[in-house]
Amino acid sequence: MCTGGCAKCLGTTLIPLAVLCTLANILLFFPGGKVVENNLHITDEVWYFGGILGSGVLMIFPALVFFGLKNNDCCGCCGNESCGKRFAMFSSIIFAAVGVLGAGYCFVLSAVALNRGPKCYTGTEWTYPFQDG
Repeated sequence: MCTGGCAKCLGTTLIPLAVLCTLANILLFFPGGKVVENNLHITDEVWYFGGILGSGVLMIFPALVFFGLKNNDCCGCCGNESCGKRFAMFSSIIFAAVGVLGAGYCFVLSAVALNRGPKCYTGTEWTYPFQDG
């Protein structure tokens, strides 16, 4: 399999994963499957859109570039026949860096959320009872 075929396979797998991450983040806005009346019940990290922005939108760009990379055998530019393929590979590296940034954002946000713990009702207010360990 050439690099274009491998990139197309990678793009094909990234698209459903990005959609699943986006849906998982949207479901966090409905704890217990119910619409909450007060936004204080939702954790602060959900509002940073780790799944929608980091693993969703920022992963769709590299996935679409990788998906179309196999068919990108442009006739060249400026009289250089291999310029189209070089630009396609360069753009795939740039978009892969965008994907790494999105994954890093989602990873750091998830680590912060795990460190703080869940938001619970303690009898008087909604707070993070496990924040201090």
